[in-house]
Amino acid sequence: MAPSTKLALANSLKKLLQKKFLDDITVKEIVEDCEVNRQTFYYHFQDIYDLLRWFLDHETELALRDARDWHEGLMQAFRYVQENHLTIYHVFRSSGRDHLDCQFFSLSRVLITTLLTRYAGDLSLAEADRAFLTDFYMYALSGILVRWISEDMKEDPDVLADRVSRLLEPEIRRAAERFSTPGA
Repeated sequence: MAPSTKLALANSLKKLLQKKFLDDITVKEIVEDCEVNRQTFYYHFQDIYDLLRWFLDHETELALRDARDWHEGLMQAFRYVQENHLTIYHVFRSSGRDHLDCQFFSLSRVLITTLLTRYAGDLSLAEADRAFLTDFYMYALSGILVRWISEDMKEDPDVLADRVSRLLEPEIRRAAERFSTPGA
C-alpha cells in the first residue's frame, strides 16, 4: 500500500503544481486532493519538501527509464522538462528550487558518469581525477539545463541535446587523456 500511497500523494502534488507555485501549496490541499488524512501524509513524508524530493526522484526515473544511452537520456530529460514546464516552473521559482537543482545535479552526474565510462573507460584515471572530471562536466551540464529553464525553454530540446553531445563526446575523451596515468 505504501508505494501506491506515496505515488498518489506525488500525483496530487504534481496536479497542484500545474496550477500554482510550490510555496502556495499546503499539506491540507494535497491530502484533500488525494482523499487521505494528514496522518497518512506524515506517515510517508516529513513535509512537502520531502514529498518533492521523492516526486522528483520518481519523475526522473520515469523520464530516463527507456534511455538506451547517455545521449538519449539527455534528450528525454530535456523533453520531460519541456513537457512538464508548468510543474518545473512552479518549483523553479519557489523555495523548493534547491531540491530541483539537486535533482539536476544527480541527473547530470548519472549522464556524465555514463559518458565518461563510454568514451574514456579504457583510460587509467586516478579516482580523484575521475571525480573531478565528473563534477566539472556535471556542473556544466546542470548549468545548461538551468539556463534553458530560466530562459523559458525556447530552444528545441533535441537541438540542445545534440549541441551538448557534439561538444562533450569528443571533449570528454581528450580531457580524460590529459588526466590519465599511462601504464598504471
